[in-house]
Amino acid sequence: MLEQAYSLWLDFLALFPDSIRWLVSLAVFIFFIKIIIDLVKKSFIWLLLLILFVPASIPLIKEIFTSIVRFLQFILPNIF
Repeated sequence: MLEQAYSLWLDFLALFPDSIRWLVSLAVFIFFIKIIIDLVKKSFIWLLLLILFVPASIPLIKEIFTSIVRFLQFILPNIF
């Protein structure tokens, strides 16, 4: 699935000239970071309660954040 998302990302970047692709990548990266921060802010209490009351959920949360980081790492190489 991650490879498919990366392929779609490269197809999207192909729409822009080479000189501004890094700017588009940077804008999308900042947008994703803002969404993630807003999501964590809104659901911080629930996330904390989930970790406290359901210890089995910790690996699930780690996997979710690992997937998000991997996706963002696919976007990052196109910035530089």
